[in-house]
Amino acid sequence: MSTVTASRPKPARAAIARATDIPHPVACTGARLRRLTRRVTAFYEHHMRATGLKLSQYSLLAQLSDTPQSLTALADRMEIDRTTLTRNLQPLLEQGLVGESSGADARQRLFVLTANGLSLRTSARKQWRQAQLALEEHLGRDFVANLHTQLEQALSRLKARPSRG
Repeated sequence: MSTVTASRPKPARAAIARATDIPHPVACTGARLRRLTRRVTAFYEHHMRATGLKLSQYSLLAQLSDTPQSLTALADRMEIDRTTLTRNLQPLLEQGLVGESSGADARQRLFVLTANGLSLRTSARKQWRQAQLALEEHLGRDFVANLHTQLEQALSRLKARPSRG
């Protein structure tokens, strides 16, 4: 009895052959950026610990003023979702650093920096500046400037590209 062998490649071999045509990624950019973000955040927060603010809270205070701003406008400018922004605003509201009111439409929430918020932001800005200068000294001013350029280019390119979901 003779056995006939097929001349066609098996499906698994064909899939492997096609898979080798796909380039391998360098590494996971998202994971590396998240690690970098955690380290940079810890660096800033170490320098800003006397203010009692987290870096995300300072960033929010830096975006607010005595002119009322809607949650949507603030979220858009900071490029964060409204749920995260609401969660980040809550402790600042509870501490009286941020005030809240309704807009022309009662459903619209408006936020302003209070006098206490302005005072804390002013002192925190000094601590932030020291942290920024320390980071530039640690990494090198040219390195940080180049990093900012690269990050802005990446932000611009990713914003221009429609998201796929």
